[in-house]
Amino acid sequence: MVNWEKAAQPAKAARAALSYEAIATAAIEVADGQGLDAVTMRKVAEHIGAGAMSLYRYIDSRDDLITLMADRVSAEAIAPPPTGDWRADLTEAAHRIRQVTLRHPWLARHALNAEDFGPGTLAMTESTLALLDGHGLDTGDMLDAWRTLLAFVQGHAFAEARRHEARQRRTDASETGAPGPSFLDKAAESGEYPLSTRALREAPRPPDPQDAFDRRLGHVLDGLAQAFFDRDRR
Repeated sequence: MVNWEKAAQPAKAARAALSYEAIATAAIEVADGQGLDAVTMRKVAEHIGAGAMSLYRYIDSRDDLITLMADRVSAEAIAPPPTGDWRADLTEAAHRIRQVTLRHPWLARHALNAEDFGPGTLAMTESTLALLDGHGLDTGDMLDAWRTLLAFVQGHAFAEARRHEARQRRTDASETGAPGPSFLDKAAESGEYPLSTRALREAPRPPDPQDAFDRRLGHVLDGLAQAFFDRDRR
């Protein structure tokens, strides 16, 4: 496990080139540029300009390295202070999480257990639960609402990032030659998938990512309202 007390200490000047902060920053840069699978102790050490074995003075394993990365990135999604309007507050928190996930898509692939939470993850969680506190929800309800929102936002943003990458690859491929008919084109001609092909072909090309996110976020918030916030009115 990561020693969070040591990780929170500032690096000593003589060893500033190698510290928890430097290791986390280098690993995040590798993951952002090449994906989570590219993150290895050796590659991160090379990125810093250190020997791979020197990282083990700070991190016991690759799993601990990824936990350290996730904690540092989670701090980017700390929610603003609550206004009292839970829906507006959760909307703002969701937008922040979306932007963080778009910057670091690999984050959606790494689920942290509570015992792995560090200062960044705890600060982000605390700030978001504060948006739900005071609205008549018990602790279990607050966690359910928060995890539901987080799962939607991270999943949506991760898929959004992957679709962007796929479109870019298709654009690059089309510049080298005319693309042939896609499987979707052939499926539409076959008539075997009428609902799927009609829905996919009639959808905006491509839909505005922000509009799509806001619309679907509204559905999630409507569900949370019915499940938790409006139940005393029924």
